[in-house]
Amino acid sequence: MRKIILFLTVLLLSPLHAQTINIGILPYNPPFEMEADQKNHFFGFEIDIMMELCKRMQTDCHYIPLTFAEIFTKLLTNEIDLGLGSISITEQRRINYLFSLPYMKSTGQFITNIDSQIHGIDDIRNKRVGSVEGSLFKALVLEKFNDEVVIIEYPTLSEVFQALADGKIDIVITDGGAAKYWVVSNSHLFKLVGNEIPIGIGYGIMANKKHKELIETINKLLLDIEADGSYLKIYKRYFG
Repeated sequence: MRKIILFLTVLLLSPLHAQTINIGILPYNPPFEMEADQKNHFFGFEIDIMMELCKRMQTDCHYIPLTFAEIFTKLLTNEIDLGLGSISITEQRRINYLFSLPYMKSTGQFITNIDSQIHGIDDIRNKRVGSVEGSLFKALVLEKFNDEVVIIEYPTLSEVFQALADGKIDIVITDGGAAKYWVVSNSHLFKLVGNEIPIGIGYGIMANKKHKELIETINKLLLDIEADGSYLKIYKRYFG
């Protein structure tokens, strides 16, 4: 009898219950990911969504702070299982990675200092534009302005905004949700320039291609948290 119970227990425990999921994240990508005062403790829109998914999977999730580019490379080398960082789903990226269902529209947005003489899109010509290395924004800016701008990439978003503060760049392009968050939180320092620019299919959780079952589970749970109102509650927490 004891052996039967043990067998059933093992049978019911899926691989998701049996192992920790290692998730590469951006340590500073407000409001999607932010590090709390306590080291290696993170919160934010995507973190809260992932925590809800992990709770429902009854799985331990371990967050590993990385640069945007490192998330991609470490997924390919199987050093992490999932990637979070307001990552836009594109057909090109789907060649090498799996994605969850999109949980938010993905856009780009220009943002600069409140006292900048850049007031509209046309004013960006012949200016220095900063963006995060490995993002889709370099291609987006080049498509829009060709060689009429200089694009300078930095490993992290904090370095991009530091470059803006130091006068090394004139304007930043980042995720639409992030740009709005910066302006709402610091309306005396920053302003948006132009409208949001659609990019990709939406933000998704990215995985190594060996994790098809995990992504299928995540997709089911994303639909569940949308249906029961949990997603909307998290969304309103960060975007009002």
